Amino acid sequence: MKLRLSFGKLFCIMLCGFILAACQGGKSPGVACAGQSPYSSGSSGCQQQPTPNNCPTGQVWRDGRCQTPGISCPIGEHLLNGVCVKDGLACSPGQHQEGDRCVADQLSVEIVSQSSCWNPENGATRLIVQFITRDESGAALDPEVDANQEPTALASQIYVNDRPTDVESLLNRDSELLKSDLAMSLVLDSTYSMLRHEPPAFAPMKAAAVDVLNGIQEAWAANDARFHWELTWFNEVIFRPTTNNRGAGWSINNINDIPQPSPGDFTGLWKAVDYTIGVHEELYANNVAAGGRDQHVMIVFSDGEDNHSYFDNSAQRYSGTGDLGGMLYWTYQGYPSTRIQDVKTHLAAVPNLRVYVIAFGQQLGEQGKRDLQGLAEQSRGQYFFGSDSSTLGQLFNSVAREFITMQTLGIETPLQDGKYEFSLRTKHIASGAEGSRNFSLNVSEASLGACTAP
Repeated sequence: MKLRLSFGKLFCIMLCGFILAACQGGKSPGVACAGQSPYSSGSSGCQQQPTPNNCPTGQVWRDGRCQTPGISCPIGEHLLNGVCVKDGLACSPGQHQEGDRCVADQLSVEIVSQSSCWNPENGATRLIVQFITRDESGAALDPEVDANQEPTALASQIYVNDRPTDVESLLNRDSELLKSDLAMSLVLDSTYSMLRHEPPAFAPMKAAAVDVLNGIQEAWAANDARFHWELTWFNEVIFRPTTNNRGAGWSINNINDIPQPSPGDFTGLWKAVDYTIGVHEELYANNVAAGGRDQHVMIVFSDGEDNHSYFDNSAQRYSGTGDLGGMLYWTYQGYPSTRIQDVKTHLAAVPNLRVYVIAFGQQLGEQGKRDLQGLAEQSRGQYFFGSDSSTLGQLFNSVAREFITMQTLGIETPLQDGKYEFSLRTKHIASGAEGSRNFSLNVSEASLGACTAP
């Protein structure tokens, strides 16, 4: 009798299990969920498999699965279980690892400047663009050589209504029309905290700044274009180099001679930045790098948050001069009370000025980082952060690449009046990675205006 009851119970359990499985989720695991269905069997029945189009809210498709965004791995690393890990494959330049394979980077094209005009001499439309090609990490790519120093890293071309422009339309790379002058300023932190890093960061900062300016000056000389530089360093007052009693000024290498800061210095960062914006306004008014494709750039370096710009020290008693052995001279001065919003308002009034920021060290808080990043973003510049004094050269070189890798491409092509779709396309030769930037132009003498002499 007990044996019959056991079989009965067993039969009931099997029957109930079958019914539940058939009803669970409306599908039978492993049967109705198989094949090309977007469902799979699981502990709770048929579950919808994630695809590039149905990731949960707040997630994106990457590396073959849905992931929460927020981690952007640099080239040479990929995301694994929520962290960046070194690639295990030897991917070619212009490629990165996704899962177990190398895939081409998705390039992006940033247009720095764009100008167009109508040439009354031949009825042709002239278009000139300055641009930077970036890889997936945002790093600027060299158009001439790749990471292995192989030549012809990038090929770029302008398309009109989805058709490539004729070779005859290209402006010669040596043309005066494609040249651009550069006015660059440095705003360097000279507070005592720069000496408190391990190792101290003050001397490496100066050395890196010298290397960058010398490299950019050499690159602009090779292009037969003019390069002008300015220097500001700061603590609670603003320092500027000046000529000595024999009329000799500072060379780029003299930046290494900026005197070492003393204990008790405060950080008047916003005052120094606002002051140097005014320096660029004066340069532009005096026709320094004032052409349509010329550039004005400020590089700001700071290892701490502003703590003194609220204080108005513009009175004469805060001003004076200093010298180094009677050879190098500088002036110093206070400045009116300045808020971050004052700087942003001033910067908005100088649209031709781009600000590149190097934020450094663990003393810089999150709000300070956001403020500095906001200045870079507002002015179409870039923001870089580092915490190790040994990497200061790399940080400054990252800024230099923004200018050394910049390309200028120009065409002059006959187009009848009308609206045209233009596309600037670039391709990494080794990997096949591509990127583009599209824009429209209404072409006519009235809308473009007549071209003038370069």
